[in-house]
Amino acid sequence: MTDPLETRIECEALRRKVMPAEAAVKHVRDGDVLAVSGFTKAGEPKVFLPALARHLAELGPDTRITLYSGASLSDEVEGPLSPFIARRGPYMSSPASRQLIHAGKMAYTDVHLSHFARGLMNGFYGEIDVAVVEVTRIRHDGSVVLSASVGVSPEALARARAIVLEVNTALPDCTGLHDIVLPPTPPTIGWPVPVTGVRDRIGAPFVRLDPNKVVAVVESQQPDYPVLYHADEAVCTAIARHVIGFLVDCQDRFGWRHWVPPLQSGVGNIANAVIAELHRSPFARLHFWTEVFQEGLVPLLADHDRFAGASAAALSLADTSPARLAAVIAAARGDLVLRPMWMSNNPEIINRLHVIAMNTPLEVDIFGNVNSTHVEGSRIVNGLGGSGDFFRNAYLSIAHTPSVRRLRDGRTVSCVLPQISHVDHTDHDIKCIVTEQGHAENLAIRSPRARARDIIERCAHPHFRPLLREYLALAGGGDEPHMSKPDYLDGWRRSYDAACLQFPGGAAGGAA
Repeated sequence: MTDPLETRIECEALRRKVMPAEAAVKHVRDGDVLAVSGFTKAGEPKVFLPALARHLAELGPDTRITLYSGASLSDEVEGPLSPFIARRGPYMSSPASRQLIHAGKMAYTDVHLSHFARGLMNGFYGEIDVAVVEVTRIRHDGSVVLSASVGVSPEALARARAIVLEVNTALPDCTGLHDIVLPPTPPTIGWPVPVTGVRDRIGAPFVRLDPNKVVAVVESQQPDYPVLYHADEAVCTAIARHVIGFLVDCQDRFGWRHWVPPLQSGVGNIANAVIAELHRSPFARLHFWTEVFQEGLVPLLADHDRFAGASAAALSLADTSPARLAAVIAAARGDLVLRPMWMSNNPEIINRLHVIAMNTPLEVDIFGNVNSTHVEGSRIVNGLGGSGDFFRNAYLSIAHTPSVRRLRDGRTVSCVLPQISHVDHTDHDIKCIVTEQGHAENLAIRSPRARARDIIERCAHPHFRPLLREYLALAGGGDEPHMSKPDYLDGWRRSYDAACLQFPGGAAGGAA
């Protein structure tokens, strides 16, 4: 019987570098900078990184590395490694890393994903000692076919002094799924990226690299860890229907006719609910320019009247078995393109294609500012990711969130506040706010006070509306009035805290 690994490695010189992960990890030293594949749990090195955690533990408790990835890694991969990470970027959602960040034991920098990919090539983050990338094939010349994500894998392979390739033989060969282009770097003048449609291809379906830099090849047979969500169905469906209602209204007002601009959809419960409602919408020939092609989009692949194509940086599924992944890839061939995140999140392309951006924040304020990352201003939940790339450059930008959120201490808090404690997206970048209560637009030229009244009356939960009206009335004059008198503010906060404890009948949304 033919060895599956042998059939996946066409380059004889790299066949000779196959070794166990336990041997390959010895190429990583204390203080090294690692850039790894992976984007929203898809395409991460699932054998090398856990073996590396064990190796670093053997080197001693004070051993530290720097870790860069495209977006989030799974808890199974990042959790064991987190005690040895001194610096992390540009995105994370790991509970283990979050605790170390809050304790001041891990330095984390949150970066717009399109900026990070370019910065990596520009050398802003220093040298990359080791790139570790999951692939499904090594071609005869040493170039590689990636797996279910791209992220910063091409940049990591180009910049690293040493490369470890993790060949996943359990996954289907993904040849033909990717479109790989490296960003230009100074002094080369950047060129207009010639993409005018979501299925356009301008690069290669593989990543070129220097085979002499490959120090190890390891085998993996571990599927991606599944991306699972637990939705409050009624709330998510109500939010999704308000999103679709807003888009239908825009179609009539702005003359889209039977066409709708390309859609970007963040990951999560609400995003999947919006996609489900798109199945029942009047829109046909939908196309997506997004970061993650996620589970909710899969049924669209069979509906050729409804689905016209998609571009993403990753394919992240709830059922990640090799057979399911192979079936999805077969159904998506020709219609789905996976690209590096500097392209998927490219401001020029987002603007050119008139992309409609839809993402879920933690909270919004009555003037339209959005917090996507920090609870109570200091406790980070996850990175900003690509929401800023899309919100700032979109044709329409929609922030959708439940109107209230239940905390673990039993309180129910409003997700619509007078002033958010951390600003990721300013009111300038947000065209519409949606909750299960309704939606409020920021399209017309009008005062912030008028916008605030709309957000309060249309988006805030009825339980908190009287308090928000009171805040706006007491705040006084100014363009965007906020309470400055301590006695007023302290009194309002006491009333708000009491209202959180008195919220009737449980809460919408999820615990945080």
